[in-house]
Amino acid sequence: MNNISKEIENCKLCGDFPKLTCNSIKLGKSRVLILGESPAKDGWIVSGRAFYNSKGQLQASGKILQKLLSLCDLTIDDINFTECCKCIIEDRKTLSACMNNCKDILFKQIGSFDCDIILPMGLYPTQTILGVKVEKLKDYVGKEFKVNFGATEKLVIPIYHTSPANPLCYKGNVEIFEKLKKYLN
Repeated sequence: MNNISKEIENCKLCGDFPKLTCNSIKLGKSRVLILGESPAKDGWIVSGRAFYNSKGQLQASGKILQKLLSLCDLTIDDINFTECCKCIIEDRKTLSACMNNCKDILFKQIGSFDCDIILPMGLYPTQTILGVKVEKLKDYVGKEFKVNFGATEKLVIPIYHTSPANPLCYKGNVEIFEKLKKYLN
């Protein structure tokens, strides 16, 4: 992972945005990797803990994710987590382009990482990890895809983003997390 961290640190494809480096993957004990969009400037890049703010409090999307994870007997501290985009993006209009710039690094990370199941959160991570243009996220959420990351194949199951701004953040994901429990047992 050190080479990947250096590659992230030295990347200038998106300009001089602040980046995730040594903490670019949050490690947990499960075989599940949650894939977010890009780091928030007040999120885990500051706190050192995915889904926590600088005051050590679980953020709103983390609270919803925690509730979902409890359906399969996991906690946020059990999961693995990284972002598609390694830069802190100020303008969401640049998010898709920056994710595309980070895709090679992301795939190297995932290929070298020991997990079985990847849950991309929302539209952009789903598009990035599957390499498709998603017209309707609902057509992908909960479906299973096998994706090759170098020499390894992993199961990808898109989920709705757990942001409270998303009306499907909890109820749209319940069935997926209940099914996830069966995979993990």
